[in-house]
Amino acid sequence: MKISINPTHFGFIGFGLIGGSIAHSLHKLYPNADIIAYNYYETKPHPKLELAKNDGILTKISTSLNDFSMCDVIFLCAPVLTNIKYLKKLMPYISDNCIITDVGSVKGNIHKTIEELGLTHHFVGGHPMTGSEKTGYDNSDASYLEGTYYILTPTKDTPLEYTEWMTQFAEASGSHIEIMDYNTHDCVTAAISHCPHIISASLVNTVSKHDSSGVYKRLAAGGFKDITRISSSSPEMWQNICLTNPECIVSFLDEYINLLNTVKSSIITGDGDALMDFFSSAKDYRDNMA
Repeated sequence: MKISINPTHFGFIGFGLIGGSIAHSLHKLYPNADIIAYNYYETKPHPKLELAKNDGILTKISTSLNDFSMCDVIFLCAPVLTNIKYLKKLMPYISDNCIITDVGSVKGNIHKTIEELGLTHHFVGGHPMTGSEKTGYDNSDASYLEGTYYILTPTKDTPLEYTEWMTQFAEASGSHIEIMDYNTHDCVTAAISHCPHIISASLVNTVSKHDSSGVYKRLAAGGFKDITRISSSSPEMWQNICLTNPECIVSFLDEYINLLNTVKSSIITGDGDALMDFFSSAKDYRDNMA
């Protein structure tokens, strides 16, 4: 794929696990490029950004959004609502040919803000489907982008070459590309990402209420730990996700709760056939996942 643009200046708003991992990959692919990240503290050092600069990943730590006027690509890697807030602040500093992308797990809100601000020509929504219960730049690595799906949600006005550059970058980082509209994205991620986190946290909180002696925690083995690992993720991020994707999340939760009630009824009535069908259908679908 031949791309007519060749970015040399990259900017980051938010520089945690995902932002840091993208920056690691950019540093490998564009070793001579300038990579800056915004220090929202402004008047005091940001330890994680200082670490990234000492690692050679960041060229500059910025305390002024004016520095982003030089950027060819701006990555918004903060929580969803924070990304939207900074979009408005960045408005005066976005150059005519700058690509704006994000990594948010919800797309509807930021697309609507992009439309309101007249930035549809610049935007390629992005969502690398990767992560960990670990957080922060110090846990980041380019390998987080390898072998995962990177979803792109361009607007109707996004230049083809912007989407092609994002595709090239993600594929060169080892990711698989999926391009879809933002409404489809939010419904899919509600089912396979957002609701599983809610379900995991609900299970952990329920067990916790029974565990005054600590015996539940002490005896928790593989099954419990496997399905609740994600509950160690950033509470702020998941609060933001629930607040910005309520329709899709609630719709899927309603279906899930109805199914739980059906299974509960089967257990109460001793309906072995229904329970067998329940577990068999789940096994068949899960066994056929890649």
